[in-house]
Amino acid sequence: MVEHQSGMLNKISEDGERVEVDELAAAAHLPLDEIITEEIEPEVDLDTEDWMSKLNPDEIFNAEKGPAPRLHGLRRLAKPFILSEESKVNALIVVQRQNPERTHSLETRNGNGDVMSQSEHILTHNYPMASVTFNITLKDGRTFSDSADAYYSNCNELGNYPTAVASARAEARCLRKILGIKEHAAEELSDKDAGEELAPNDDNPIKPEQAKLIDKILKQVNTSLKDLLTEITIREVFSVEDLTTGEARKALRLLNDRKKQNKRKSKK
Repeated sequence: MVEHQSGMLNKISEDGERVEVDELAAAAHLPLDEIITEEIEPEVDLDTEDWMSKLNPDEIFNAEKGPAPRLHGLRRLAKPFILSEESKVNALIVVQRQNPERTHSLETRNGNGDVMSQSEHILTHNYPMASVTFNITLKDGRTFSDSADAYYSNCNELGNYPTAVASARAEARCLRKILGIKEHAAEELSDKDAGEELAPNDDNPIKPEQAKLIDKILKQVNTSLKDLLTEITIREVFSVEDLTTGEARKALRLLNDRKKQNKRKSKK
C-alpha cells in the first residue's frame, strides 16, 4: 500500500514498516538511487546581462579612474558558462635596461698607487618579461582568447613574478570579453607610466610646462625639490630650472606618487 504525504510517497513494506520513497522513483518503479535528476539552471542571457552590477563589493577595486572588477569576481560570474580554459606562456625573456644615473667607476693605478686612467660604466639591469595567452571555451561552443605581458615597467611590486601577473591579466581580459565588461580589471592596472619608463633619456633643458607643474605639485604635497633630488639625479641641482627634461619626468612621477599617498592617508 502507498500513501502520499508532504511530497513524498509513504510505502508500507511487506513486513509492515513505513518507508519514504521519491515520487519520481515510485512512478518509474525504480529504486531511489537509480533515479538521475538534472539540475535546471536559470535562463540567463550571457550577452545582454549587466554583469558589472552583479559583482560583490569585495570583488571591485576602487581605482582613481573608476571601479575595476577583480579577477576572482569575474571568475565567479563566468564559471557557470565555462567548459574549459587554458593558459599558455608565449615567451619568457630578459629585458635589459640601462640606468645612466647609476654608474660604476673603474680606475687603473700604477705600482705607486697613482691613478693612471679612470672610466665610468653605465650599469645595466636585467628584468624578466613574460607574455601569456589565455583561452576559454564556453559550454555553448564559443571560444574566447586574449593575451597580456608583464615586466618591470607595468608590474609594480609584482615584477619578480611576471608569468603569474601576465597570466592573471590575460585571464581577466578574456573573462571581460565573455561578460561584456568594458572596465579594465584591477589586475590590468599599473601605477607606472610605461611611456615615461620607456622614453629615451632626454638631456635637453626642462620644458616650461614641466617646471610650472613641478612647482605647483611641490606646494600641494608640502615638500621641497631638495627632498626629491636623491631619487632624481646625482648631479648638483639648485632649482627646478636646472633639471633636464628626463629628470623632470622622474620628479613628476615621484610627486604624483606622493599625492596619491596623501589622498590615501586623508581617507583613513
